[in-house]
Amino acid sequence: MHGPSYVFLIGTLLLLTGITYLIYRIVKARTAAFDRPWAVWAYWAIAVLMVGGLYTSRWLYAAGVPANWFALPVLWIVTLLLLLPLLLILSGVDYTQRRLLGRSGGGEMSRRGFLRRAFAAAPLLALGGSARGVYNAEQQLLVQRYTLQWPELPPALDGFKIVQLSDTHVGTFFGLDKLDRALAVVRQERPHLLVITGDLIDDLELLEETIARLTALSGQIPYGIYFCWGNHEYFRNFDQIEAALKQSPVKILRNSSALVLDGEKPFYLAGVDYPWAQNGQEQEAVRKDLFQQALQSVPAKAFTVLLSHHPDFIENAFAAGLPLTLSGHTHGGQIGLFGHSLLPLSYRYMRGFYRQGDRQGYVSTGTGHWLPFRLGCPAEVGVFTFRLP
Repeated sequence: MHGPSYVFLIGTLLLLTGITYLIYRIVKARTAAFDRPWAVWAYWAIAVLMVGGLYTSRWLYAAGVPANWFALPVLWIVTLLLLLPLLLILSGVDYTQRRLLGRSGGGEMSRRGFLRRAFAAAPLLALGGSARGVYNAEQQLLVQRYTLQWPELPPALDGFKIVQLSDTHVGTFFGLDKLDRALAVVRQERPHLLVITGDLIDDLELLEETIARLTALSGQIPYGIYFCWGNHEYFRNFDQIEAALKQSPVKILRNSSALVLDGEKPFYLAGVDYPWAQNGQEQEAVRKDLFQQALQSVPAKAFTVLLSHHPDFIENAFAAGLPLTLSGHTHGGQIGLFGHSLLPLSYRYMRGFYRQGDRQGYVSTGTGHWLPFRLGCPAEVGVFTFRLP
C-alpha cells in the first residue's frame, strides 16, 4: 500500500504549528486581540481541535461523525494560510513606513489608525476567501465542452462524444449525492463513451453503491465505461476495488488497450497504471514501460486515445504521436487565477489543454476532491466531441 509517509504527516503538522504560532505573534504584537488570557487559550484550543479534526477525519467519519463537520478544519486551516501572507504584508508596510517616514505627529497617528484597522480586517478577509473556497468546492460543478478536430479522424468518429470523470474521491467530501449529480450530467450529455481517469473512491463503505450507480448508467452509454487506475485506489484497498469493478460492466484498462470501434482505421482506447517511482528519473523509466505495455496490441494505423491518471503520460503520448490523452490527478491545483494554479506543485501538465502540433493532452481539474476547498478552479465534467475539419 502507498500512502502519505510519517515524515510528510509530521512535517505538515510542524508547518501548521509554525504558521499558527507566527500568526499569534504578529496579531499579539500589532493588536489587542490577545491581551486577555482567555483569548489566547481559545485560539490555541481551536487550533488543536481543528488540526486534530483534520488528521483524524477518516476515522471520525468511519465512526459516524457527519461529513459536513470536516469542512470546519479545512475552513480554519485555509483561513490561516490566507491570513499569514496578509499579516506579513501589513507588517512589512508598517516597518517600511516607520523606516522611511519616521514619526510625524498627526500623520503618524493617522497611519497607525489605518494599520490597526487593516490588521483587524485581515482575519475577516482571510475568512471570507476561505469560506468562498469551501462553498465553491461544495456547490460548483462545471460542464466543460470541447470540440476536437484531426485530419486523420476516421469518418465513423465524426460527432463521437466522450465524457470524462476524474478524481471523484467518493467519500467524506464527495458523497453519493454529488456522484448522482455528476452522473446526471453524463446522462444529459448522452455520450458514446464514458471514461473515468482514476481516484474513483476513498470510502470503501460506499464502494458497492458507487458500482451500482455506474452499472445502472452503463446501459445508457453505447460504447461502454472505461477506467484507469489512480493513486488513491492503492491508498485504500486495490484488490477490493478491482474485484468490485470486475464484477461490473466497467472495463479496466491497466497497461492495456481495447478496441472500441472497428474499421479501416480502428478506434482504440489505451490505459496506463499509476507510475509509482522514487524519483523523476525512475518515474520516466516506469512511464515508458507502462506506456509500451498499453500500446503493444494497438495496430499502428489505429486512432488511439490514451487514458492516464498521472498527466506526465502526455509526454509519452506526444512522442508516440497519439491524438489525445485524457488525464487528471492534479485537481488543477484547486486554487487558481486566470486558469493557472497558484500552488507550487511540480507537475509539467497541470490543468486544461496542452498541444504539440495537432496532438492534444487534457488535464481535468477533477470532478471531486479529498480536500473541500476550490478557488478559481471549479470541479468539472469534461465533454469532448470529435469532428472532421
